[in-house]
Amino acid sequence: MGVLLIILNQITHQGEGMIVRRYGKKYGAGGMLFNAILCLFSAVFFIVTDKGGLVFTKELVSYGLVSCILFATGFYAMYLALSMGSFAMTRLINSFSGLISIFYGIIFLSEGASLLKWIAIALVFVSAFFMRYQKKSENDTSQFSLMWLIFVLLSAVSNGFIAVLQRMQQLRFDRAYDNEFMIISLVGAAVILLVLGLIKEKEKVVSTVKYGSLYGLFAGMLNGATNFTNLAIYLFIPISAATPIKTGLGLVTSFLISIFIYKEKFTKMQFISAVIGVGALILFKLA
Repeated sequence: MGVLLIILNQITHQGEGMIVRRYGKKYGAGGMLFNAILCLFSAVFFIVTDKGGLVFTKELVSYGLVSCILFATGFYAMYLALSMGSFAMTRLINSFSGLISIFYGIIFLSEGASLLKWIAIALVFVSAFFMRYQKKSENDTSQFSLMWLIFVLLSAVSNGFIAVLQRMQQLRFDRAYDNEFMIISLVGAAVILLVLGLIKEKEKVVSTVKYGSLYGLFAGMLNGATNFTNLAIYLFIPISAATPIKTGLGLVTSFLISIFIYKEKFTKMQFISAVIGVGALILFKLA
């Protein structure tokens, strides 16, 4: 069940990234306002899927307020990174967010790691190292720009701590408030991005609502499904094991999407990287 959830998680995660990239490439400006719309629709996902009635406690709100800042940062930084550069390279660098949750699980939750699992974790990041050798395409000369790198790293750090906070609140409240936590996080992120958007992008309000609402609807629903499966995965697989599996699978799927959909060019080293990533996934299955 855990593996199936990870596969579903990757489908929704990659789908969201493709929609966000499409909007960013086609319409460009208005990123804060667009991501506010995305966050709101993602929050709707958790409102609709709640079954026990929504309950908000003061302690839960404190977790959610920290999380909403991370979500707002991660959403906007990823939007800018996907708009600026290579899909595969953006997803690659962002995958290093997994280091934060891997070591959180091993160090703070005392989740055991066998020798085979350590080898698999190492292979994931060896795969990521080789994947960095990319040829610039003629139409994408900015894919290695300093600003692109800053936004990717900012998104990676934010996403890493989001995963840790998600697991922390699950353990603290025994999974009683998963939906409430996500609603606070996403609505809070939407408010932050909306306020900043109205200040920085006020001339783009009409065009963002006109063109971004439909994109935001689909991307938001997929984001909700991604976070929903993230929370469910930890019931079946420890966070220190689930994260590198998701990372390895994400590397391979991003690579394939970039080749067959975005027609990005890759080196022999990057094809070797994809093979190593598949090998790491096999080792995780055996560990």
